[in-house]
Amino acid sequence: MKFAVNTIQWNLDHEVDDTTEMELFSSFDRVFEMDGEIVSGGQFCETIRVVAGGRDYYVKRYRAQGKHRWKALGRSRPITEYRNLTYFSRMDIPVPRIVGYGSQSMLGLFRRGAIITEGVPQATDLQTLIRTQSALFHNRPWLLQVLRSLADYVRRIHEDGFTHGDLKWRNILATTTETPRVFFIDCPSGSRKLPLRHRHFLVKDLASLDRLAAQHLSRTTRLRFYLWYRNQTHLTNKDKELIAKVLSIGG
Repeated sequence: MKFAVNTIQWNLDHEVDDTTEMELFSSFDRVFEMDGEIVSGGQFCETIRVVAGGRDYYVKRYRAQGKHRWKALGRSRPITEYRNLTYFSRMDIPVPRIVGYGSQSMLGLFRRGAIITEGVPQATDLQTLIRTQSALFHNRPWLLQVLRSLADYVRRIHEDGFTHGDLKWRNILATTTETPRVFFIDCPSGSRKLPLRHRHFLVKDLASLDRLAAQHLSRTTRLRFYLWYRNQTHLTNKDKELIAKVLSIGG
C-alpha cells in the first residue's frame, strides 16, 4: 500500500454545463493563483470576489501557516464547510450554490483548501445591511420576515442536534427584495455535539446573534425572535433561564 506524499482533492459542480466556470475554476492550483476583490483576509483564510459571465463568485481560500499551522492536524475546513452547507440544504435552509471545493494535504496533513460559492443576486449579509441600508430595518414587514425565517432555520438545526459555531450577522445573507429570503453562509465550525455539550453551544449560537441585535433591535423585537425560535407564544421558566444565559455572554 502506497502512502501519498502530496494529495489534492478538487471537485467542481458538473450539474450545470457552464463553460465559464469550467475554465475559470478548472484546477486546484488555478484557484490559488487567481486575483479578485478582497472581501475578507487573514493569515489563515481569505475570501475574494471574482466576477465572470455576469455573475459573482466568492472564493474562500484556507492555508495552514503561521500561528494557525496547528490546524493542519485537524480536519479540512473547506471540506467541512462543504458538508455543513449541504446539510443546511437538506434541512431546507437556503445556501448559495457551491461551485467547487477541495483541499491539498502533504504527508496526510492539511496544507491548503478552498470552497467557491456563487453570489446570491440582490443579497447582502445582515451586518453590512445594517451599516449601509439601515432603512430596511425600519421596514417592519421586511424585518419581521427576515427574523421569522432566521428563527425557523436556527430552531431546525438546534432541534437536530447541530450548532453553527459562528452564527454572526455577517454569516447570514438576506435579499433586499420586498419578500426577503434568508441564506446561511460560511460555516466551517458547525457540528453535532454530545447531548451534554449541545446546550452550551446552542447558547453560544443565540448569544452570537443577539450581540448585534441588542444594538439595533428593540427588546420587543428580540423577544419576538426568541418566541419564534421556540415556536411558542409565551415564555416558560425554562425559557427565562435560557435567555438569562444568552444575555450573560451576549454583551
